[in-house]
Amino acid sequence: MRMTFFGSKIYILLATALFVSSCSGTKEPPKPVYPIPTQSQIEWQKLETYAFVHFGLNTFNDMEWGFGNTSPETFNPQELDCEQWVRTMKAAGMKAVILTAKHHDGFCLWPTETTEYNISKSPYKNGNGDMVKELSEACRKYCLKFGLYLSPWDRNNPEYGRDGYRETYHGQINELSGNYGPLFEFWFDGANGGDGYYGGTNEVRKIDANTYYDYERARDTILKRNPDAMIFGGTVPTIRWVGNEGGWAGCTDWCPTCKDKFDNYSYMHYGSSEGTEWLPAEVDVSIRPGWFYHAREDHQVKSLARLMDIYYNSVGHNANLLLNFPVGLSGKIHPQDSTIIMEWHNALLGEFKDNLLKNAKAMADNVRGRRFSVSNLNDDKWDTYWATEDGITEGKVTFNFSKPTKLNRVVLQEYIPLGQRVSKFHLEGQNGKQQVEIISLDSTTTIGYKRIVRFKTVEVDKLVVCFDEAKGPLCVNNIEAYFAPALLTEPVIYRDFSNNVYITASDVDAAVYYTTDGSEPDLSSEIYRGEFVLDGKGIVKAVSVDTLTNKFSALSVKEFDLPYNHFAVIKPVDGVARLFDGNGYSTVSFPLNDAVICLEFKEEQNISGFRMLPAQGRDATGHATNYRFYVDNKLICEGMFDNIDNNPVEQVVEFAPVTGKRVKFVAERKLPKSSYIQIGDFSVITQ
Repeated sequence: MRMTFFGSKIYILLATALFVSSCSGTKEPPKPVYPIPTQSQIEWQKLETYAFVHFGLNTFNDMEWGFGNTSPETFNPQELDCEQWVRTMKAAGMKAVILTAKHHDGFCLWPTETTEYNISKSPYKNGNGDMVKELSEACRKYCLKFGLYLSPWDRNNPEYGRDGYRETYHGQINELSGNYGPLFEFWFDGANGGDGYYGGTNEVRKIDANTYYDYERARDTILKRNPDAMIFGGTVPTIRWVGNEGGWAGCTDWCPTCKDKFDNYSYMHYGSSEGTEWLPAEVDVSIRPGWFYHAREDHQVKSLARLMDIYYNSVGHNANLLLNFPVGLSGKIHPQDSTIIMEWHNALLGEFKDNLLKNAKAMADNVRGRRFSVSNLNDDKWDTYWATEDGITEGKVTFNFSKPTKLNRVVLQEYIPLGQRVSKFHLEGQNGKQQVEIISLDSTTTIGYKRIVRFKTVEVDKLVVCFDEAKGPLCVNNIEAYFAPALLTEPVIYRDFSNNVYITASDVDAAVYYTTDGSEPDLSSEIYRGEFVLDGKGIVKAVSVDTLTNKFSALSVKEFDLPYNHFAVIKPVDGVARLFDGNGYSTVSFPLNDAVICLEFKEEQNISGFRMLPAQGRDATGHATNYRFYVDNKLICEGMFDNIDNNPVEQVVEFAPVTGKRVKFVAERKLPKSSYIQIGDFSVITQ
């Protein structure tokens, strides 16, 4: 039947009325999906990144966990500058600082009345120093929030494990929470009870951490003075430990979890969709292997690529990032640490410079009402959000670009005051009539406060965000998209025990070109597509190349000696693979009086030196300080590895070529503090 113009007009009016009704502002918000965060937890999650500082007696005694028996007189920084710390952290985009006011050794960085083992007994400022005060004042001056770490364990206190120490500990909590605030976070470490000095008894003491410290009383003391403070650790946390110190939260990360399941690492890493309490994750990780400064770790400051991965695996996984700075002996952040953290910050600014969705037209397949319009997703307002009707737990949002646009990052945020809902989503792209596959480098499950999805660069004129499963009507307050430039750091090259060579690049959009003939790689060289076998000597050179701009990274070069299949290992008998796997973190430990590596080649070789990589693990010890090297039982050379404890890099010793088949490397340690020798990797240089 043909519709008249008048009939068409009525139809249009009716349709318009229905649309206005469905989009009216009278709609109520979706009901919360419990549990939900407190306002203090919401403000805490908005901080995203902040700093940790470990500095104390351990710094001056080259230790990670002090025993509690070191004199306070050893604490004497000559150029302590808390403002230098805070300026560095603020310049790196961090919003707060947490100070280790007392570590497990029991030494207090403020002049406490609870113990003599404190900063007033040190030479620093002639006993008039107060580091907690200095840092708190620096934070106020530069508008950073301030927090404190106070170890429950105290390896110095003679009353530890008894009622007397519990009162001492609560006295310390009382001083810190009342004299240096406001505090945004109070940190209770999980290390509790074990061997210690304990006033000279030198024994092991064990406690039940859940009952001994009376954390409920501690919470009341802290919150009375600092009502918005988050509590980490103990039995009354308002945030949760992520379950590792490696710099990552679970690829699925629910803020809800269950306190009574904190001994289950799965709940720490991933939370629980069935959780009954809102406990968002905090990722604590150090910029170096250790938490306290050690000169031997100067060459192990985390790379830019590693720090970027940490960011995406923490903040990008719905967790806050607490990044530790081990302040150096001078009392300042080490130049290497401050340099790399600024590179990291600048790289992040570059990656999130221009939000490509800011002016993109958005459409949704379901809208709760005008108040919850899809336009709320890119209006730069955190408290507005797009929501779907009751019962609608899936949906699509489509962003249309005016022209084909390159992108490789998508940021999503749920409106968490109403709870965390999304449990599965994915991205789709379209360019004209052609579908463009978007493959995430990570899980696309939970979102929470923030999820950042990384993927190989695509060019699209339409981006579709598909929400596949949720615990209630969708409540999403922000979606952004970015085109991040390739992170062109030089590739990492290594060969494993099976002679497979691996080359890793730092960015998914970077191609790796390499050579094995000694020539410089260029765009006509081999493209690395996976491990390849190199079962002899060789030099591998590689560069990362941005496939979109053809910009090159710095050149990476790795020289490989004859591998394991060219000789027999006479000594050691055990752990042979760990000596020749190209990995300084997998080590072999030798007795001090028998640290010998003996190899016999299948054929005579022109031998001209050796390479020895000390153990590279966190706070590694037992480095060889001296060596002797034999060929066919003849001593060829001997000497020292200068400053190896402070700088445990690969040691390369070369000499005039000697013909032979059997080599023997004898390692010695002529410095104290170790009953063994550790070696990470070893090879013989031949011509």
